[in-house]
Amino acid sequence: MGVHLVSDMTTKTVSAYAPEDAALLCAVGRLVCAWTMLEQSLEAKISQLREAMGDVRTVGARTRPSMAKLMTELRTMVAMRDRRNASALTQISDIERDMQRIDRFRALIVQGFHQPEPGGFTCRDGRNNVQHIALEQLESEIASLEVIANRLLAV
Repeated sequence: MGVHLVSDMTTKTVSAYAPEDAALLCAVGRLVCAWTMLEQSLEAKISQLREAMGDVRTVGARTRPSMAKLMTELRTMVAMRDRRNASALTQISDIERDMQRIDRFRALIVQGFHQPEPGGFTCRDGRNNVQHIALEQLESEIASLEVIANRLLAV
């Protein structure tokens, strides 16, 4: 008696993907790594600002702060540092807008990756709609993350 699971379901292991899919899978990994590096750069920037202001606390307490909390803290510290110059806050707002766009894209890839397709791969969004993502689009977003990290460090 037990539960009968579907046994004729065809699944493919990662090692069974074609060699041309290796670049795609590598790019997905690079996107995840680039996002993590952006988070680490932001934490380092906040630590530098804290140290310059005489505060020696660590960035996070028990849990790692979210990107939104880190950006809020950065905005607050820059506002205290540059009380009369709002240009840095404008730059932070622009950076944050770009980060939110890329974060939505990253979430689509990480949570909705479906399968490789010619020229890219398909993902399913939160509404279960299939979206085709081109490898060029993925590469473009990775490059955007690197530009954002450099912009953050320059603030």
